[in-house]
Amino acid sequence: MPDPSPLAPTLRDLLPLLLLSFSAGSLTQLTRLLARPGPPRLRPTLALAAAAGIAALTVAALTRAALPHPDPALLLALACVTGWSGPGILARLGGLVERQLGLRDPAAPTGRPHD
Repeated sequence: MPDPSPLAPTLRDLLPLLLLSFSAGSLTQLTRLLARPGPPRLRPTLALAAAAGIAALTVAALTRAALPHPDPALLLALACVTGWSGPGILARLGGLVERQLGLRDPAAPTGRPHD
């Protein structure tokens, strides 16, 4: 019986890319946090690594949607750079998307989550 959902094959095809992006972003942030002097606290470190992975996944998905066939190396590089920047990039990216969609006043400040 064929799958009635037209999005299922696309999402299935994107799953390896999204998992790789999440892993690359999380691992990059985790490496950055573990390189700091002093012992890291477990929960904040894991939370920041997971949030960086989600940010990297988001950037890779948006890039994949914006460019028809982006080079996989470009997507991996974007995931790592996003992972290094951390989850704060999502606030900036969200503000940019809201302004492009006309949902936010261009003069309004972009919020940045507190660490």
